[in-house]
Amino acid sequence: MHHAPGTAPTRAPTTLGTIAKVTETLTTRDPNLTSRDGRALNHVELVYRPGERDLAARVFALLGCRPHDTGRTYLTSFVEPAEGDFANNAVYASEVTPEQWRLECALADALADGGPVADAARGYLDRFHEEPQRSTHFGIRVPDRERFDAVIAALRDAADHDPELAGRVRVSAVFAPGDPGSLTDTMIQAFVHTDVVAAGLLVLGQHFELQYQFP
Repeated sequence: MHHAPGTAPTRAPTTLGTIAKVTETLTTRDPNLTSRDGRALNHVELVYRPGERDLAARVFALLGCRPHDTGRTYLTSFVEPAEGDFANNAVYASEVTPEQWRLECALADALADGGPVADAARGYLDRFHEEPQRSTHFGIRVPDRERFDAVIAALRDAADHDPELAGRVRVSAVFAPGDPGSLTDTMIQAFVHTDVVAAGLLVLGQHFELQYQFP
């Protein structure tokens, strides 16, 4: 719907009573109900570069997921390795379309040539790494501390020693309660950046957040 310049769309006001009713509904649901009984974020769709399907699977495995390649268009990775539901709690990845790849290549050339686009991209990426909470990302909860620490250690090792992933995956930051930049005392947040897969432009990369939530 279009609106006249300087005007805002008309909508019903949100009252404190409305908010209270919604909050009560959300907080009094039967704790035995599973996510199938309500709305849920069931998957995230990403892309990878031509020829990098196996490398994408390795990145998902490093993140603690279980990749499963059927040989079809989409590489599926189960967020919880013990599960095998292709329709829920899954991450899909497919090769970029030719149209996106042409755009990616044109942007990569522009960044390599320097100039205003390259300067703007560098400023964006610097902020991206310094304050990853403000970047576009999605989060994965790791249920126990030992698994969480093991995943972070494996990612750091790959970043330092894996010839295919060095420079292409990095642990940007880890925020524990009380650390500078920490936003909460209920969890540890680790942000991982890669340009192997992305939910947007590969040339800018993608952040994943790994969380360990305290009991």
